[in-house]
Amino acid sequence: MKKKDIVSFKTALESFLKEKKWSKKIKGYQIISNWESLAGKEIARASQPIKIQDKCLFLAVKSNVWANELNLRKGELIEKINREAGEKIISNVLFKIRRPQFS
Repeated sequence: MKKKDIVSFKTALESFLKEKKWSKKIKGYQIISNWESLAGKEIARASQPIKIQDKCLFLAVKSNVWANELNLRKGELIEKINREAGEKIISNVLFKIRRPQFS
């Protein structure tokens, strides 16, 4: 093995994840698990990410009022999420009212 054939663990892992197409899924899980720090406390208290599918973030919200408010701020949320991820992983957000999951 030549010295130039050696790559860092980080580079090898990133290459492996990209090859397996897992990097976007991992970024999606990171968004879901870090929702409060990404969206802010007020939004996080009123919403919960359900899943990301086909570049669409599905959010549970506690009321129609919050669904309307977040719909108005959808572009801002999408931009913030994609900036945090370092790539376009979200292109739309859909809302579902689920009152019982919130306190």
